[in-house]
Amino acid sequence: MPFHLPRAAAFLPFAALLIALAPPANSQTVLYRCTDAGGNLTVQNDPCPAGTQERKQVIGEVPSAPTEASQTPARGLPAPEWQLPSPADNPAASGMPASAPEIPILAPLPAPSPLMPVTAPDPAAIPLPAPGQPIMRQKPLEVIVDTRETEYRILDSGIPLAERDPDDADAATTDEQPPPPALQACRGWDNEIRYSEAEEPQTRCKPLQTTGLGGLPGLGAGTACEMIADRCTAVPEDQLCDAWLRRLRDEQAQLVFARSEDPAATRAEIERIESVLRDSHCSAR
Repeated sequence: MPFHLPRAAAFLPFAALLIALAPPANSQTVLYRCTDAGGNLTVQNDPCPAGTQERKQVIGEVPSAPTEASQTPARGLPAPEWQLPSPADNPAASGMPASAPEIPILAPLPAPSPLMPVTAPDPAAIPLPAPGQPIMRQKPLEVIVDTRETEYRILDSGIPLAERDPDDADAATTDEQPPPPALQACRGWDNEIRYSEAEEPQTRCKPLQTTGLGGLPGLGAGTACEMIADRCTAVPEDQLCDAWLRRLRDEQAQLVFARSEDPAATRAEIERIESVLRDSHCSAR
C-alpha cells in the first residue's frame, strides 16, 4: 500500500530554508578581567588562569569594521587656480582668425607745471678784451698771514699789469728812478732756479746713496751728501724787475705755506724786497 507522509512533514524543507535565511540573533561577548598577585590587569576573551582574580563582564555585540560603501568618501583635490586656456579662448590654436587686441583708453596726462624762465646772458653785455690783451680779472688773490694784519698778495705772472695796484700813488716817473740791484740766476743740482744778490755761487748738499753691512741699503747705513755749487749767470737788466718780482713771490710762498724755518727773517726779507721795488723803476709796473 502506498506510504503517505503527514501533512506537517511536507513543510519541513520549507521551514529549514526560512531558518537559514533568517538573520542571526544578536550574540553576546564575554570579557574576563584578570588581576595577578602583582596587581597587573589583563583583559582577555578566555577565562583567567589559576592563581589570578577573575572578573567576568558580559557586553553586547561588538560592532565590526565598516564596509567600504559605508565609509565617508574621500575629498577630492581642490581645483587649481590656473587652467590651461581652452581652444575657444585661444583662436590661434583652434585655427580661428584672431581679432585685434583692444587698446585700453588711458586718461590724459596732467598738464606740466610751468617752469621758471631762464634768461640767458646777453653776449653783447660781456666786455671782451682787445685783440692780444689778456682777460681782466676783477681782483687778484689776497692772502692774510700771521697776526700783524699785513696783506701779502702772491704775485702771479698771469696778472695783467693794469691790475697791479701801485704801492705809492705819488711815485716818480720811470726816468727819474734807478733800476733795481743786480741779481744772479743760479741753478742748483736739483734743477731749481733761485735768485741771489751774492756774486759767489752758493753750495748745496746733494744726498748720496749709502749702504750698510753686507752692501744692503737702509740697514743702519747713515746719511751722506756731496756739496755742489750752483751754476749762476747774471740776469739781464731788462729782466731785473721780473726776477725781483719772482723772488718776492717765492719768499711770500714760504711764509704763507709754512715752509720757512724762520718766519721773522722771511718777513723781514719780504719787506726789504718790497722796499727795493718801490725805490726802483719797477714800481711803475
